[in-house]
Amino acid sequence: MLLKKANQLLAENKLKDAEFYYKTILKADADNGEALFGLGRIALRLERNDDAVYLLQKACERLPYMLEPLHALADAFNNVNSPNDALKVLEYAKNLASNNPDPHYYLAQHYLTYGELDKAHTTFSHALSLGVYPVTAYILLELVQLGRFDKEHNYLSNLHHLLTQTNNLRLKMVCYYALAKSYDKLEDTDQAFNYFVLANQLQRKLSEFDTQVLTAFYDDIIKYNTAALLSSANKSVKGGITPLFIIGMPRSGSTLLEQMLVNHSQCSSMGESISISSNVMAFLEQKTGFSYPHCLDHLTHELINKARDLYIAKLKTASPSRPFVINKLPSNYQAIGLIYMLFPNAKFINLTRDFNATAFSVFSNYFAENEPYFCSLTEFKQYHSLYEKLMAHWQAFPALQIYNLSYEQLVTDPKGQLTALLRFIGCSFEENCLAFYKQKIAVTTLSKHAIREPVNLHNVDKWQRYKTPLLKLLAQSQTN
Repeated sequence: MLLKKANQLLAENKLKDAEFYYKTILKADADNGEALFGLGRIALRLERNDDAVYLLQKACERLPYMLEPLHALADAFNNVNSPNDALKVLEYAKNLASNNPDPHYYLAQHYLTYGELDKAHTTFSHALSLGVYPVTAYILLELVQLGRFDKEHNYLSNLHHLLTQTNNLRLKMVCYYALAKSYDKLEDTDQAFNYFVLANQLQRKLSEFDTQVLTAFYDDIIKYNTAALLSSANKSVKGGITPLFIIGMPRSGSTLLEQMLVNHSQCSSMGESISISSNVMAFLEQKTGFSYPHCLDHLTHELINKARDLYIAKLKTASPSRPFVINKLPSNYQAIGLIYMLFPNAKFINLTRDFNATAFSVFSNYFAENEPYFCSLTEFKQYHSLYEKLMAHWQAFPALQIYNLSYEQLVTDPKGQLTALLRFIGCSFEENCLAFYKQKIAVTTLSKHAIREPVNLHNVDKWQRYKTPLLKLLAQSQTN
């Protein structure tokens, strides 16, 4: 009964409550594998990666024939920069259930993450040959995105067949995205756009969130981030590590920029780390009793120092250890004021991209999250407006070190733009920054396929192929 309740709370993302129940179970039964697995998953979500490895190893020992804990353990090993350990776990899982496509899918994802595209393709293809399962939709989407097909040999029949075999709305949606991307590659833009529309409509149905509710939140961020607050920051605070934040809208080139920078001898990255919200904000909210941004009115020197230490602990987990550490979670622009209070030396790189190009990229890609601004162009427009309004607020404070960088300029003149950006950061240009695609560095974002190529202009004007229907859709009001 307790386990069922704990799992339900975890599914609802009520992590503290779920954690309490799992720990209660372990008090009565220290060897309960399911409870250990639950705590391990919570640790993963909160980026307590060392704890996650420990808990999930114990869970796997007690649940030796379950795949899910093994896959979670692999994620934990990757998060502590132990990809070889992750690979061993995934290979073990594949051998444990060799006729099940799930472990093959997870192994292929590992190869994809580390730029082993041939191995990824082979493993996905083998997984596809094992029959039709729920994971098949995701396998097909990845194979389509790898792009190794043509008009004679493709996955269209597989996808259409799968659509007739499932009533699961999420699987249908994934198939629609895969069909859209297939027709796009095959130059049938009419069919492609139609399937993008179907995919977005279905994903929007699966979302219960309304972007409009963010308006009050953004207004509050502006209200509480005053000149008086920012001027109270302790400017003398310095450290051995300078935090760098790549911010902006999704699909604006953050992965490309991050990969360029981590190939610099002075830069490292934590990827899209949620540590500002899950650690720093959560701590301040707990201690003040007020949610963000209201908690900014109740900051003390002691709270600021403790919150700073929380983030420094995260910075120190970045590998390799270097003077500048990137956090490329785009939405960190919501917390620029708070970050400045902790780190007056923090630097922010605001990536911008042509609105229509960004809208099309969001519209044409599957985000696992169900935020409606990822699957509704109308709500994307709302979200983009909120972003612009908040960035205008931050730009009005000269003390904030914000560097505005255009995606289009970056891919047109990468050396020139990087040279200027690195000067802002406090570094000199290194040629290795442009050789990022040769490295087998982990990439987990939607750009993990494209990032293995040199800088190119492929995506600058791609939206133009869909200009007429896209602009028409952008002009329409959302109807649900």
